[in-house]
Amino acid sequence: MEYEARAHEHASPSPLHSDIPWPRRAPLAMRARASRTVRTEQRLRFTRRCAQLFVAGFAMAPGRPEGQDHPPENGFTPLEHPVPRLLPRIDGSVLPSLGGFGRHQKQLVVLTWIPALFIGFSQFSDYFLLAQPIGTCLRPLANDSNWTGVSPPLTGGTPALLPRGNGTGDGHGEGQGMGQGDGMCACTEWRLELETGLSQNVVTKWKLVCDSAWKVHIAKFSLLVGSIFGYLVMGVMADWFGRHPVMILSVFFMLVFGLSVAFSTNVTMFSTLRFFEGFCLAGLALSLYVLRIELCLPAWRFSMTMVASFLMVGGQLLMPGVAALCRSWPDRDDWQVLQIVIISPFVLMLPYVWIFPESLRWLLATRHYRRSKAMMLHIARKNQVDLTTEPSGVFT
Repeated sequence: MEYEARAHEHASPSPLHSDIPWPRRAPLAMRARASRTVRTEQRLRFTRRCAQLFVAGFAMAPGRPEGQDHPPENGFTPLEHPVPRLLPRIDGSVLPSLGGFGRHQKQLVVLTWIPALFIGFSQFSDYFLLAQPIGTCLRPLANDSNWTGVSPPLTGGTPALLPRGNGTGDGHGEGQGMGQGDGMCACTEWRLELETGLSQNVVTKWKLVCDSAWKVHIAKFSLLVGSIFGYLVMGVMADWFGRHPVMILSVFFMLVFGLSVAFSTNVTMFSTLRFFEGFCLAGLALSLYVLRIELCLPAWRFSMTMVASFLMVGGQLLMPGVAALCRSWPDRDDWQVLQIVIISPFVLMLPYVWIFPESLRWLLATRHYRRSKAMMLHIARKNQVDLTTEPSGVFT
């Protein structure tokens, strides 16, 4: 009332202004004060509404610790679009209503275990394909005595040369390096022999000793570097395009690059193809791991992942026996046969294109609602769940 009285006091008595509303005739300071009051009331109403929504959110998620919010799925959910309602409840309501860790999920998890054995083969293949041989110089340039070089682990640079018999090597002691300008590497003919595993590998085929010993470092390092880049790139692609496409692409290119390694004509081609083999191997291992844990309920994830890890270690333990079976192959080099043997089993994963579905969690996180509903209906039918008595309202 006081505000209205002051407005009328400052109003013009002229009849020309009698039809103008009084707020327009009020002084500028009073109108500014009124606008600030309105904005303050709007902020208070907005704050009360946010508090109500905050309390309602905790009421809808019983059992969640206070102050702990649900983690964002895949890290790609924009803030302006809220997470779908089913996504935070997928472990507590969605999967249990579809039969929990039912028969269908168990069959799919078993399918993720089988490739773990083959992945162990590929990860452990360097110990046979690039094993250091024992080298014997048959025709040295310095003298007529034979020298035997025992290649140590590739940590000190070039292999070492150890004298055998009564030779002293012109004053060079035990453990002198090859390729360092001494006379021990001045040899016109070498005989390289592997102690265990294969009878011939990459080192013995291309005589990667003395001045060429550094190429073995590059060949071993290429698979590891390819795996590092594969985990980084394929992980992002799995979040963008889905777990299923990344798995199928990794299997296909794993076969292409892995089999191409067996037909390498030089060590440069071998190292390059091994890089891409490691890249695809990382994408395959990552996609299988993510699919495995997203199929399981939280209580089953650790045990299912441990079984896959044991199978991978089992593949590494079986590699000496596989290498022994590939020894002294009549038509091809041993290492080529071994590479083909450890890569060929990935052909069994090609039917996964039709057998393995996309991750339900990824479908909900990326708002593929039609595909996610069809996937839930498919899982419910496979687990023989009666949809008419479904109590949690997931399908509604």
